[in-house]
Amino acid sequence: MLATPFFAAIFALFYVFLSFGVIRFRLGEKISLGDGDNRDLKVAIRVHANFIEYVPLSLLLMWFIETALFDSNFALILGVMLLLGRVLHVFGMKNPSKYILLRQVGMIVTLSVLILGAVRILWHYIPSL
Repeated sequence: MLATPFFAAIFALFYVFLSFGVIRFRLGEKISLGDGDNRDLKVAIRVHANFIEYVPLSLLLMWFIETALFDSNFALILGVMLLLGRVLHVFGMKNPSKYILLRQVGMIVTLSVLILGAVRILWHYIPSL
């Protein structure tokens, strides 16, 4: 069984959850555009934006690893790492004064997924060039 579609579904639901966080603040504060200089809305927007900045490329790398390199186990490891990194990042962003370390670790884990995925693909293709 392929791991990437499973994680793509989880991340799609995670993305919708984060979207509702932005929508909730927009409706509650009656801010239809921008952040209205509302701290909570700014945080919700950045959590949502940061997710969409990193998750699609990570999933794409996982998909390449799984389908072109036939390495489902490595894709599964990357998927677990990415989920952990994203969850830690959200907790750290929501309350930075208490959980700044979670945000930092979340980003390190997320960036590690990108680096490991890219290196794995390059490791496969460079010898054949």
